[in-house]
Amino acid sequence: MGVYSQVEWQSGTGDGTRGRTNRSSGAWFVLAGVSALVGWGLYEIADPVYYDASSVSDYLAVVALTSVFVATGVALILLWRDPPVVRGSVFLLFAGVGAAAEGLGNLFEDAFDIEAAVWAFFGGGLVMMLSLLIAGVIALTDSSPRRWSGLFLLFALPGGMLGFGTIMMGVSWILFGLWIVFRFSAFVIALIVAGVPAVATAIYLYL
Repeated sequence: MGVYSQVEWQSGTGDGTRGRTNRSSGAWFVLAGVSALVGWGLYEIADPVYYDASSVSDYLAVVALTSVFVATGVALILLWRDPPVVRGSVFLLFAGVGAAAEGLGNLFEDAFDIEAAVWAFFGGGLVMMLSLLIAGVIALTDSSPRRWSGLFLLFALPGGMLGFGTIMMGVSWILFGLWIVFRFSAFVIALIVAGVPAVATAIYLYL
């Protein structure tokens, strides 16, 4: 795994597969972000009993939350293959595995009443949050212009605790995906610094 310039990392000119992998990870981040916002909206509107699912809305809530973390896991693992900052990138892999475990744990615990799956849910969530924290801090202390990717990781971190954190994760992942896919670097960096907390708070308080 080599060190690529900003243009090479985003366009894929470093080798024949990097561009496709980067676009794929960006698409998965957007999917995870949209799923997080849709899931939060479903919880607010339908008030599902996800922990004892019996109705359609209950199962939709379980699927929505599962989708958030499984999609996050796929996105982070793809990002680990082509990281914006190489130093500390192994924590992207750890975060991806933790996120996938949290999502699957949620599915098996709430949809299939497998009580032991709660350990995968909480354990995976803890691994994801700690790994995002470490990866984000390491990225921000790097000298690479791609160090700002750490902001997205840190703003998404509270998603592991659900509630308001789900909105933070949703907005962060959507912007991160756009940053990766469309290369609006400066624009999206400005949005995440100034906008993620504001947007997330507005959604939480007024919708």
